[in-house]
Amino acid sequence: GRFVGKGAGGSVRLIRRSTDGKTFAVKQFRKRGLNEPEKEYVKKVTAEFCIGSTLHHPNVIETLDIIQEGQNFYEIMEFAPNDLFNIVMSGKMSREEIACCWKQLLNGVQYMQQMGLAHRDLKLDNMVLDERGIVKIIDFGCAVVNKYPFETKVHKSKGICGSDPYIAPEQFTEPEYDARLSDLWSCGIIFICMSIRRFPWRLPRPDKDQSYKNFVTPSTEGAEKLFKMLPRESRPIMKRILNPDPEKRCSLEDVLNDDWVKSIPTC
Repeated sequence: GRFVGKGAGGSVRLIRRSTDGKTFAVKQFRKRGLNEPEKEYVKKVTAEFCIGSTLHHPNVIETLDIIQEGQNFYEIMEFAPNDLFNIVMSGKMSREEIACCWKQLLNGVQYMQQMGLAHRDLKLDNMVLDERGIVKIIDFGCAVVNKYPFETKVHKSKGICGSDPYIAPEQFTEPEYDARLSDLWSCGIIFICMSIRRFPWRLPRPDKDQSYKNFVTPSTEGAEKLFKMLPRESRPIMKRILNPDPEKRCSLEDVLNDDWVKSIPTC
């Protein structure tokens, strides 16, 4: 089928079902690494499928099947034709449309949290829109189970996961972190990107990135300057989401209970 994209985890093509003409996306997983044991490779591929196939929510892509042909693995998924990154960068989205898409992202992330999962690679490139304008979260290659159904305790995550501009700062400073809070930080970065059509910084490390250093240094007023670029009504909650200290960051529940967020109609 037609080639539609390539990422670290593999490439995606389209297939059409002969019975009804419906289009699906087929992800061909990346080849096994030269020094990667086959057992480890199969475990990663099947873990991504197992996570995706358990999720059923309007704002999460449906994962339908996995097929093995020789050394290759293929994952069959629902196809949504519009890439949110390109739509945002075209500059054609209104403030209302941006808020609506962002709230749909929050709803999808809330569902994943309720299922005991953290995505760990939330970014504009991992959000697509279907024909009706419904946002779908894609790509569970970095996702982790941080709470099993019979548990109350949330497991902390280890290791840096995600794309530099979207990563939460604690991933660089803490040996373990609550991936739910780093997912929320990524959601905040996504809202900023949608609103100002650029990244606020390339990397959330004050020793490596001047823009981020300005953001965390009160005397430079970097944070104030950044929040002033956002719609006025969004500023209070965005300041709470983008708290560099995860202990002081708000939770997703706090965000969904914010008056402005509650007032956003999901289209």
